[in-house]
Amino acid sequence: MNIQDIAKSREKKAVFNMVLEESCRQWCDGIENAPERKDGEGFADFFYEVFEDKEKEYVQQIKEMNGGRLPTLQPKGKDHER
Repeated sequence: MNIQDIAKSREKKAVFNMVLEESCRQWCDGIENAPERKDGEGFADFFYEVFEDKEKEYVQQIKEMNGGRLPTLQPKGKDHER
């Protein structure tokens, strides 16, 4: 899986933020036991692994919250600092 696969799929795009947040939580939770994670190297591969593991579960959750349908995706405004 790669970013193009996500961009082509409405289902994958619908769960992208959920999976990204879950990946960050899991990555950061393991930093104490794996200090090599501090530089972020390898996070992209880790993210895609989590995506493949969680995609179906999260799509089902989103559909349950939206009456069996995927939500309409619209760009969000930037409301955060970098």
